[in-house]
Amino acid sequence: MKKTLRYNYRLNPTPEQEAKLIEFGATARGIWNLLLSENMRRYEYDKTFLFYKEMA
Repeated sequence: MKKTLRYNYRLNPTPEQEAKLIEFGATARGIWNLLLSENMRRYEYDKTFLFYKEMA
């Protein structure tokens, strides 16, 4: 029987690091939403998608 190990980590960032993590998350979410809306628009127009290679 295979046993799976699990590790828990806790981050304790400084206030400056916490601000940068929040900014990074907001930027990543913004890029995701932009590319998602572009894919939805393209699909409605000509039934194609942008895949990761084109997005990157």
